[in-house]
Amino acid sequence: MTTSYFTIMMNHLEQMQVELAAAAESALDDAEPGGRGVRPEVCDCTRLLLVTEGEGTVRVEDREERLEPGVCTIILAGAPHTIEPSPGRKLAFKWCHFRAKYGDRDLYKMLRLPLTVRLSGDEAGRLLDKIIRHSAMDELTSRLRIKASVLELICLYLESMPDPKETEIAGEPSQEMAKIQAVLRYIDEHLADNITVEELARLVYLHPNYFIVFFKGMMGCSPIQYVNQRRMETARNLLLQPECNVSDVANRIGMKIYYFSRMFKTHTGMTPSRYRKLAASLPANAGDETAAARDGSAALSPDPEASGAPDESGPEDRL
Repeated sequence: MTTSYFTIMMNHLEQMQVELAAAAESALDDAEPGGRGVRPEVCDCTRLLLVTEGEGTVRVEDREERLEPGVCTIILAGAPHTIEPSPGRKLAFKWCHFRAKYGDRDLYKMLRLPLTVRLSGDEAGRLLDKIIRHSAMDELTSRLRIKASVLELICLYLESMPDPKETEIAGEPSQEMAKIQAVLRYIDEHLADNITVEELARLVYLHPNYFIVFFKGMMGCSPIQYVNQRRMETARNLLLQPECNVSDVANRIGMKIYYFSRMFKTHTGMTPSRYRKLAASLPANAGDETAAARDGSAALSPDPEASGAPDESGPEDRL
């Protein structure tokens, strides 16, 4: 999986909000209305189905996949699709329909997530049973349990995907993916520099105003937020390394130590020195500088007015 593909998915999934529309168990027979030969449906919500019995096919636009027990399919809102049992067979499945707020559907179409995956074990079935059960309840925690279960199902789906290379567009990346790859690579290579929206826009030959719209549509956040997210992500991983002190980390991400300390505390709730001391007391962490950590922030470049380097053991470094 390319870094840009993974980063895009992480950013959007972390912002995902789900709302259940309906959930139940159903069965289709080719002799019944809604069996074979039906016209494509279009729903205003995302459909997740887990086949429990029988065989059939699911067609979404120009894609077709076989359905059999253990196969799960996710059909995005607005996608014309048909679900049909095989001739002479019954197709039974558990399902839930939900609305997911995670950005532009066209982005997910472009990423070409697999239409179906095979889920092992019965965890998905238990989660769907739980969703169906709680959808009929009117308890204080019912909606929270439903939301948690839907997100768990999505996790199972993503974890069961085949080779990630097969989930991306075959051949050369689209123009949009090529552009965002160039921008993300440039940001990672210049975190210590004073990066501006104008220079990022020039990389992909876009006007700065349009570039901001393009970037937010792809990444789910503004360029300003993303650059600082990457800076804080890099800082957290560097602080886990014994040879890096707070001043070194601030220099490597292009920030004055005072402004870095303020931003880091805003993101994590503790100062860099405190974070470093706590990390040192934990078991060895196999952290990776590309590990995903997506927090919001307020500025693209270090605060031009911030200066000075407070004593790293001073009051600013205590919770």
